[in-house]
Amino acid sequence: MAYQALILRNPARAAATVQEFEQLGIISWCAQLIETAWPRDRSQLHRMGEELVAGRYSWLVFTSVNTVHVVEQVLAGRQLPGELRIASVGQKTTEAIARLLGRPVHFQPAEQSAAGMVAEWAVEAGARICYPHGDLASSTLADGLAKHGVEVAECIAYETVDAGRGGQPVTETAAAPGIKVLPAAQIGAKLEELDLLVFPAPSVARRFIQLAGSQLPARTQTIAIGKPTAAAMERAGLPVHAIAAQPTPQGLARAAEELLQRTGSAGAGDSNAE
Repeated sequence: MAYQALILRNPARAAATVQEFEQLGIISWCAQLIETAWPRDRSQLHRMGEELVAGRYSWLVFTSVNTVHVVEQVLAGRQLPGELRIASVGQKTTEAIARLLGRPVHFQPAEQSAAGMVAEWAVEAGARICYPHGDLASSTLADGLAKHGVEVAECIAYETVDAGRGGQPVTETAAAPGIKVLPAAQIGAKLEELDLLVFPAPSVARRFIQLAGSQLPARTQTIAIGKPTAAAMERAGLPVHAIAAQPTPQGLARAAEELLQRTGSAGAGDSNAE
């Protein structure tokens, strides 16, 4: 018997994690609880795009793939200045920057988080930094950068809304063939069958509580994609059994493998042995 996991993410964005889990003998379901939507007022975004193209900034900072999608659409084919440097929170974001903007990244922290950026980025005093981000972003990065004597121009790039509750999504993507999709309303009924719950963002933890509560079956173990998500889970009353060392499909798979080996449940290990 294989393990069963529920990845609380847009099925189109979870395909790589599903593949990593399959190699461990884990059957995955995906349920989208939140989505990223355009701000109702985009005037600030359009002004940001004009200032970027005009060369008003020293650095452009990305802390999510979603923000890269937003900036790419706001630019609408206009090119960023060659002297503009780009900072990325992590590998997935860096890959999106290369794919969507065709630009290299000049800084990426070893610890792929806002806290990692603050700890590792020796940004020069006097720099002008453009920092678009989601409406639920913490103040960690902006506050940390301010201590370097730089000017940080923040801009709300997208809003986080409950999936299916309205708003215009930033990206429209179709799920990869073969991905098992679980409607959010059916999560509660599915919990008893699950060995793993994967939380990819703090806002997902808050929405999960609204849908299914904080009481999980004894067999169900949780994985947080990073420390901010783990903290949000704990604030919501959810247990945190593992935190991925890296916020990547490979990092989640390693956390899942180590967690399931530690708990000694039947499933993936048996499948691999066969």
